[in-house]
Parts: sequence; structure tokens; C-alpha cells
Amino acid sequence: MQTKNIILYGPPGVGKTYNHKKLISLIEEGQGQKEIFDGIKDNDIEHDEALFDTVESENRFKFVTFHQSYSYEDFIEGFRPQEDGNIELVDGIFKEISKEASENLENSQKEKKFDFETFLNDFIQDVEQNENYEIDDNLTITVKKKSNGEFQSFQTGGRVKEQALTRDVIKRDFEQFLEGKIKSFQDVKPSFQSQSSYHGNAPYYFKLYQQMKKFLDDRGNNYSSQKEQQKNFYLVIDEINRGNISKIFGELITLIEDDKRDEIEVTLPYSKEPFKVPSNLYIIATMNSTDKSIALIDVALRRRFTFLKMKPDINLVHKDAEKLFEELNKFITKKLGEDYQIGHSYFMKKDRENLDIDFVLEYKIKPLLEEYFYGDEESLAHVLDIIKNF
Repeated sequence: MQTKNIILYGPPGVGKTYNHKKLISLIEEGQGQKEIFDGIKDNDIEHDEALFDTVESENRFKFVTFHQSYSYEDFIEGFRPQEDGNIELVDGIFKEISKEASENLENSQKEKKFDFETFLNDFIQDVEQNENYEIDDNLTITVKKKSNGEFQSFQTGGRVKEQALTRDVIKRDFEQFLEGKIKSFQDVKPSFQSQSSYHGNAPYYFKLYQQMKKFLDDRGNNYSSQKEQQKNFYLVIDEINRGNISKIFGELITLIEDDKRDEIEVTLPYSKEPFKVPSNLYIIATMNSTDKSIALIDVALRRRFTFLKMKPDINLVHKDAEKLFEELNKFITKKLGEDYQIGHSYFMKKDRENLDIDFVLEYKIKPLLEEYFYGDEESLAHVLDIIKNF
């Protein structure tokens, strides 16, 4: 998905926490961007909940809650006292997950390399299975090992006896042979000061490389190291609007923009380390729209995040509470605006025995309404009447 910075916002009880897990699962599934946003907004898209558990178990997910005293030193890096009394520079949660995501991204982009060690071990086993492994009509080899059982060299037999074809020369030259850089025995250079321009055993090494190439071709040339799979990483910031964004992100607020990812690098002020925000890191935030008007949130958030509004959904409400739910939100919207509505999670569809509506009203809804209409006795009395007449 192209959008990497997302804020799920809405009034209490609309499922912001549930939907950040759903959002991560849908991204992992590879769903289309519009499909994901529309499906979450309308609560009509299925997802595999096990995918979020996988992300969490692979340590590709971190969660943090912003608050008024949260700082750059908490989020990026800063000096912290240790148990032994010393002060040490400690990475914050954003730097930690960015480094993990960057390492995965870099490893996934590395060129496949020839896995020489695995190939050589397989070739050695093949030689050992034959009493006299034939290189050509006049040359055979056997395996010589060190006292600890490790491979030391191939020993020649046949017309040329007891010449050691050592591991270091083989490792040095075989990949170059595959690349066509060693075209004849004269290209096998000595590994020490020598008057000769090529290795003394160069003709035998060259014949060995030809045989190893045949062995490689017979195996389907499947000795390339596997690239690390590129994966997504997720940082979820709860209550993002409660923090001082400029104070927390500092100079890194620019780097989170989609077109700045992987490209722009800064030097961190404490560690002096270079730092970039990787493109495989998603920043998903939640925001309670009753805590602060959307119009007043930091302009840095507005410019750099895509907002996904979560609304109360009567279709998810238990039928016994539908009328009450509708009346409450109609009155609240009229008096305060839709950002103060009551979410459906307070009255989710469950068996009637498991949904104690009276308890929900007394201990969850009433305190919320008293906060909403603090100082407006007339409106509070009216909304409490709606509950009383339920």
C-alpha cells in the first residue's frame, strides 16, 4: 500500500484499536489501498486475524502512547540513567523499529550470491562417495581432512600423484571461473611470491573447476543464497494528538513523508549516526476526536498523514439497544457535533445475556455524557432522560 502514514480517528467506542489490527492484517494480505480504506470505513471487509498475530510474533510491530510529557528523547534517542548509575545513550521506539525495518529492506535488496560453502560441501561428499573420483582419464582426486575432521584439500591421483588442491585457492578462484574470468589454467595465479605467472598446480586446478562446473550444472545450479524476504513493519501510536508533535519528531517529521522515505538522510544530534526512515515502515496512529478538534491538530500531522474517519455503525449494535443508540447520537450530534457521538462498541451485537445494557449505561455512558455536557445542565438533563426512558 502506498500510503504509509495513517490516522484512524473518531469518537470513543468506534473500534480504533480493533481496526488498527485489522488494517495491519489487510496490508499483510496485499489488499488494494482503496479497498482497505473503504472496507474499514464501512465495516464490511473481511480479514485474516492470524496475520496480525504473525506480525506481532515476528517483532515487526511496536505500540506507543503519546502524552504531554513524551519527548524526542523517548521517541528517537536520548540519554537515560542506568541501574549502575551511569548515563547512556538509548534508542527510542521509533529509531529501534526504523533500524529493524531498514535492515530487512537492505537485506532484501542484496544481489543473490553464490553459496560457495554449501556447494563445496556437497561436492566433497560426492567425491568421498567414490574411491577414485575421476577428473579425466589421467587424473583422479580424493579428499584429505585435518585431524579435526574438517576438509583440508583434494589430493591428486592417477598420472599426477599427491598434489594438494587447497581450499583457499578453490574458494578464491571458482566463482571467477564461473564468471568466465578464468579461461585457462594460466589464469590461476599463484597465491605467493613466484617467478611463474600462474600457480604450479594450475592445470589440475583448472581441470578440477571444469569438473565442479559439471557437478553444478547437474544439480541445476541451485546454490544461490536466498534473499531475505522484504516485510512490512508497523509502529502504532495511540492518542497521537495528545503529544507535542514538533517536540517528539523533531527534524524527522519531514522524513516520514512517502516521497522522502529511503532518500533523505539526517545525522542524529546525540549519536551522530546517519538516519533514514525506510519505505517498509507503516506509522498507524489513533486519535479520539473528542479530545481535540480536528481543526486544531498540529499542521505537521495534517500534511503528512492520511486520515481515516471511524463512525458509529448502528448495524453492529445489538437490536435491543438500536433505538437508544440512535436517539443518543442524534441529540449529541445536534448539540456538539458528530465527533462526540457514542461508538457502537459499547453496544456490540452479542447474546443479550452477555450484554448488560444497564451496566453499560450506568458506568460507561453516563460518565461520558456528564463530561460532554459539563456546565450545560439543560442538555445533560435531556440526554439522561433519554437513558431513563429506555
